[in-house]
Amino acid sequence: VASLEPLPPKFHTLTADVGHWTHPTTGEQQNFMVIVDEGSRLDTTLRPAEDPEAIQGLKQLMSKMVQTEKDVNAEELLSTAVSVFNQREMVRGFSPTQHVLGVSPDATGQCVKLPGSEDAGTILNSPVEDFRREAELRAAAEKALAEWNAQQRIQRALNSRSRPDCVYQPGDLVYFWRTQESNKSKKQPGTNQGRFLGPARVLAMETRQDAEGQRRPAHAIWCVRGRSLIKCSPEQLRPASQREELVEALTDQTSTPWTFTRLVEEVGGNQYQDVSAEVPSAEEWARAQDPRQEIQPARHRITTKRPATDVSQGDPEMDEGQEVAIDVPQSRRGLETMTRDLQNYFVGALKRKAVEVSERRLSPADRERFQEAKSVEVRNFIAAQAFEALPDELKPSREQAVGMRWILTWKVRDDGGVKPKARAVLLGYQDPSYEHRSTTSPVMTRQTRQLMLQLAANKRWRLMKGDVSGAFLQGRAYPSELYCIPCDEICQAMGLAPGSITRPKRACYGLVDAPLEWYKTVAEFLSSLGFERLWSDSCAWMWRKDGVTRGMISGHVDDFLFGGRDDDEEWQGILKKIQERFKWGDWDKDQFTQCGVQIETTSQGFTLSQPKYAEGVEAINLSSSRRSMRKAPTTDLEKSKLRALLGGLSWHAQQVAPHVSAEVGLMLSEVNHSTVETIVKANLLLEHTKARKDHKMLITRQEGETHFYAWVDAANQNRIDGGSTQGIFIGASSEALLKGEVAAISPVSWHSTRIDRVCRSPGAAETAAAVNGEDTLYYVRYQWSEMVYGKPDLRNPDLSVAKVPGCVITDSRNVYDKLATAMFSINGAEKKANIELMGLKAAQECTGVLLRWVHSEAQLANALTKAQEHKELELYYRMQHQWRIVEDAEMKSARKRKNEGLEPLQQTSSEGSK
Repeated sequence: VASLEPLPPKFHTLTADVGHWTHPTTGEQQNFMVIVDEGSRLDTTLRPAEDPEAIQGLKQLMSKMVQTEKDVNAEELLSTAVSVFNQREMVRGFSPTQHVLGVSPDATGQCVKLPGSEDAGTILNSPVEDFRREAELRAAAEKALAEWNAQQRIQRALNSRSRPDCVYQPGDLVYFWRTQESNKSKKQPGTNQGRFLGPARVLAMETRQDAEGQRRPAHAIWCVRGRSLIKCSPEQLRPASQREELVEALTDQTSTPWTFTRLVEEVGGNQYQDVSAEVPSAEEWARAQDPRQEIQPARHRITTKRPATDVSQGDPEMDEGQEVAIDVPQSRRGLETMTRDLQNYFVGALKRKAVEVSERRLSPADRERFQEAKSVEVRNFIAAQAFEALPDELKPSREQAVGMRWILTWKVRDDGGVKPKARAVLLGYQDPSYEHRSTTSPVMTRQTRQLMLQLAANKRWRLMKGDVSGAFLQGRAYPSELYCIPCDEICQAMGLAPGSITRPKRACYGLVDAPLEWYKTVAEFLSSLGFERLWSDSCAWMWRKDGVTRGMISGHVDDFLFGGRDDDEEWQGILKKIQERFKWGDWDKDQFTQCGVQIETTSQGFTLSQPKYAEGVEAINLSSSRRSMRKAPTTDLEKSKLRALLGGLSWHAQQVAPHVSAEVGLMLSEVNHSTVETIVKANLLLEHTKARKDHKMLITRQEGETHFYAWVDAANQNRIDGGSTQGIFIGASSEALLKGEVAAISPVSWHSTRIDRVCRSPGAAETAAAVNGEDTLYYVRYQWSEMVYGKPDLRNPDLSVAKVPGCVITDSRNVYDKLATAMFSINGAEKKANIELMGLKAAQECTGVLLRWVHSEAQLANALTKAQEHKELELYYRMQHQWRIVEDAEMKSARKRKNEGLEPLQQTSSEGSK
């Protein structure tokens, strides 16, 4: 590609520019100024200033040289790159160095001294000691320069191709070239180069008559954009791409008019713009369509709802269908998840999409399916007699009645398919007495679930699970005064006119007190059957005969657990009455899922697991560039995703995975000050959790009297904000554990949480953990006493707690020594901690709680205070949920025991040694 533009004389015109470059290895920021002689094109840092890509060429040479020699400093790289450009660039058959000095440097970089020539030493680089190293560096630079020149020639050749001659028709969507924008010429302050504007609509084309008398298009095309009429030449226009046409069609604005009638109405007046003289050059045309060089148009999010499209009427054709599109994940982890189980991934993606369906957008076939689902829901309302018709004289004004609406969703079946589900709900927020109604409804706690499983294992009960279908409609009569306007389908089934005002007789879905009314219904019915509700958990009921516990029921809204013997005829009769009183959906036994936890019956008790839960927790996707910025702070969006990820893992840890608790708790405290490194660690924790998705928690039968043990530990100031962490693990076992034997332990409660107050020393943190651990143990003993021995004395709960043996196990010598004395004394600097410890000393006297000391590697709660250090729990899992209280009269530390060759659970005393 040749240029006819003449060059100025040598040493007459100088140009300057500024470059910025970052060293790939050291990260050093290098700024340099470019000074170029336009006549010879000799420069200290750059190629001719007329080449807009010159700065990039220099940077490319420097980057290529770094790949050859990583330890070269930026100054040497810059000097070598400039030297190669000056000696290898060809300008009118000679290099810039030859133009100025008259000769080229030799292999050593020196110029031969000729008579009359100037000293070249001040211009060229001086020779270095390591000639081989400099030669290799220069060779890499020359190779990079050759590649760069070839790349630029190819780019200029592509830009110089002739543009296709497009034939435009009225109504075509086009973009037009402008060398000015916002009434500022490119030679004036503002934009410094032209660009394509649009979209515009071709309105008309001027014609001319050729020599043969034929009418042909002239060089003037009239376009309209908004209220502007624009005259363009064909060389200025380019057709809109398919994406640009689609974006224009999806906007909520009125489409651009292109008829003359609409033009008169929209544009008005007789003014127009003539921009036909602004024809872009070939380079500008190519540059403006290169997304790497041209600023891309901003995308606008439509914040208002688009008008609904009309559903086609008539018979559907064979090629019509409903498309359900799920985006293919872009990350490697996402692709692995999808290819591992495509059906499960597709179902999960459908769940994450908006589940509510718009009936107006349904196909005729789907609309018919949802009509059937609506009919089922209407029959449920009619069968439950949920509404009472009112005579006209008793009907209030419509302002006092709440409305009703349908919620249509696709429900995922067990086989992976979907089925339509219709739910009619009252608009409870319209209730005039909304703020005066009770909304708190109890649910079963995790501790109640664990204790019920332990009791069922000890008594060899059959455990069953039932799910009430349409629970709220089976509740008691609604006691409050309320009026409602049911859906038209319900009014029609009741024989009422649409929009009739009725009185609800059941606590229907949508009312704020509906869960509480359902709970009261269940509580009243179970009380009539002779069940006793626990004071320690309002959602647990015990059935006793002659002082002997023979059955138990616990509930979580409409999911219930039943425990009793198969050969107990009275218990089986009670179950039959319960099944007859309510309409049940599922009724499972031995293996079922309750509140997301899979429970299986074994010969020794039960197992709890969540094999599919972790697969549904999504990792946080990070690009490679973002992942490399480990110390960069997270954005608000990343913080939100981090909370969601850690929240999902936290629930899994609370249900069946104590080994995840500590790391999740510590990461949650880092969210407000998190970095990209925190996200990487959270993703890694998720991968480790998924790798152990088949982990099972064991509930083992305990022979004889059940004892409860609390392992307590603390880590002082191990959180990012200086807070301390406490670990509490409470398990149920037999008396054999107190004798130093290895015994099975069923997990009952476990916590890895922040200590509420600031701890000034490790001793203060251990004290707080011991006090809080005994407090949790007190509640566990109280509930077990109520379940086994009956109603407690609420005014003297210590009597009930004392019936259940309990033990606190610590690895703190400070805590143990103070509590092992006959009389407790307050001394030392930690006065507040000592006063708190007096409560544990009082518990020893009032409830008979025991105290044991173990070394740190025999402390189960140690794994609940430190991240990535849960070897104690791993050993506990490998031993099939068995452990030992290690007796050591000398109270040796774990380090000293290890030096002596003792295993973590090896006894040192002769008593119970194994």
